[in-house]
Amino acid sequence: MNSSIADYLKVVAPHLHPELVSPQALSHIQTVARALPPCPFAGFECRLDKSSRVDLLVKLPKQTPDLAERFQQSPAWQAFGEFYREWRATASYLHRSVENLGLEFDLVGQPTQVPVPCILLDINQQMVSNAQELIDLCGNLRSRLPNYPVIPKLESQLRLCANSLPNGAKITNLGIMLPRPVEAIRVVVRGIPPQQFSEYLRKIGWSEPTNTLSSLVSSLSEFVDSLVLSFDLGETVHPQIGLECHLQQQPQPDRRWALFLEHLVAKGLCTPDKKEALLAWPGLSQKTDNPQLWPADLTWGDRFVGSKGFSLFWRTIYEIKIVYNPSNLLSAKAYLAFGHDWFDAAALNWRDWQKAEDIDRIDVTSGSETEADVFQYLEQVRSYYDHITPTILKNVGTTYQTSLFRTESQIDPYRDSNLYCAERAGIQPGHHILDAGCGVCGPGIDIAQNIQNVKIDAITLSVVQADTARKLVHQAGLSDRIKVHVGDFHHLPFTDGMFDLILFLESAVYSYDRQKLFAEAYRVLCPGGSIYIKEPYIKAVPLSQQQQKEIAEANRVYACRMARIDETMKVMSDIGFENITSCDLSEIASTKEFSEAMIESQHGFPFLTEFGKVHYRHFQHKPAFFGEVKARKPRKLNHRDL
Repeated sequence: MNSSIADYLKVVAPHLHPELVSPQALSHIQTVARALPPCPFAGFECRLDKSSRVDLLVKLPKQTPDLAERFQQSPAWQAFGEFYREWRATASYLHRSVENLGLEFDLVGQPTQVPVPCILLDINQQMVSNAQELIDLCGNLRSRLPNYPVIPKLESQLRLCANSLPNGAKITNLGIMLPRPVEAIRVVVRGIPPQQFSEYLRKIGWSEPTNTLSSLVSSLSEFVDSLVLSFDLGETVHPQIGLECHLQQQPQPDRRWALFLEHLVAKGLCTPDKKEALLAWPGLSQKTDNPQLWPADLTWGDRFVGSKGFSLFWRTIYEIKIVYNPSNLLSAKAYLAFGHDWFDAAALNWRDWQKAEDIDRIDVTSGSETEADVFQYLEQVRSYYDHITPTILKNVGTTYQTSLFRTESQIDPYRDSNLYCAERAGIQPGHHILDAGCGVCGPGIDIAQNIQNVKIDAITLSVVQADTARKLVHQAGLSDRIKVHVGDFHHLPFTDGMFDLILFLESAVYSYDRQKLFAEAYRVLCPGGSIYIKEPYIKAVPLSQQQQKEIAEANRVYACRMARIDETMKVMSDIGFENITSCDLSEIASTKEFSEAMIESQHGFPFLTEFGKVHYRHFQHKPAFFGEVKARKPRKLNHRDL
């Protein structure tokens, strides 16, 4: 079967908002993609103004198969084919000098044939580390590529660019812009401190009548982690300058993306709709999400890797480029990346925090246990949160929930989910609430900030969580309304009838005895008080052996004990709760943000975050679902209260 990048495109295309890539632009891309071999890294160049043009980019690693025959239909592509084959030959100069070979296709209108692309080179810094080696590489390219621009004084200009670099800076990429009517090559420089951009450009002959570039660079630096400089080099440095803006993490959990894009909208560089579409792009896809779209050429690899790894497509925002030209208006482009990879399951452990053999001793069954068993389990849960909380704060945030309610917000889905959860729970102004299993009080802070006169007592097993929660509560100015306690929620340190409502937000799953847990909840609720539980539940159907294994693995990884929703409701009924209802949240809750917290983009490539190294698993059979249970304590005493 002849696979192509178009097969990979099918997996990610449903996540391309038409504001970014219109159906017509997608059709143009698909025409070219059908002739390109599968690549683990590809992407799109999207203009952020009202322009609908989108260009296609692919990166061809050295193990990529030969290009399709369709490429050989033009003399230019025949010559490129020879260049490509030499680059793949392990003994060749090109193989040693160029790490990766990228192609960028300028798509203006519907292509009638595969167009000649711009050729983008990732330079091997160990082989090409000084001016002369850079000149030698360009000379090698000139002898092998058709239509290579003849540029007088290029050698002297390259030497000037290389020799003018400050310490630590490097020319990392070259671009041969074959289809463009410009006698220049693209030069990308990394490692120059942004405040030195103007000085460096002045040294190599670029000038502007004002100091606008310095001001622009200064303002951009407030929003991003790094800036990369790019420019076109011919007999002189061309006027147009590219400022490539990078953030190390994706929009979730890094909220700075939203702030940065809001800044671009305010400056007229990005439309509001494209901002929202960009924020919605990053994510992950696995085969179980849409099996009929999964590329056939991955089947063998998936089988070979088996349980040793996880097969997934990732989507990231690679960079935002701001294009500055002293004679023109500013413009902005977004570079969206996607690709496929297998993640090594062996890296997915938490031995940095606790020995695996200790975790294996967690008993994921229910039933009578000795005091020693209970003590051991509580210590393992406490140890898990004491050690993992800093990582959760870094990669997830202050709301540690596997699923969030779907909302319209692209700015803070965690906050909006917490407030919608409060609405579903029935929280009213003036309520006294117990947040049982509070984490670091992310939901509690959101609720107290937005519902008047609410008072919250919050309890957690983890001293680390409690200390962090108190700091966050103090920073929010809520110390008089939120009190944080350390303790076991099976033995609550509160008087009878104290609370109007109790929240279990994915925390009852840590109960070692639900009868005892809900009896305590019943005790501290006032007559007529409510209980609200949101958590993952085991499906109430006979589970296959593989499904049982997945439940056991989830319980092991998260140090928890999932239960069935009908069993939970029966326990609550036996205790005396009334008006007990349940709801399957599958249609209105999503694990998108939680999944994205496990992957981060570093220079466009996906890596497991510290949180992902501990928690990422590829569960194929999905034997659990997210649900909620609501119940009320009777207003009048019954025999259970006597």
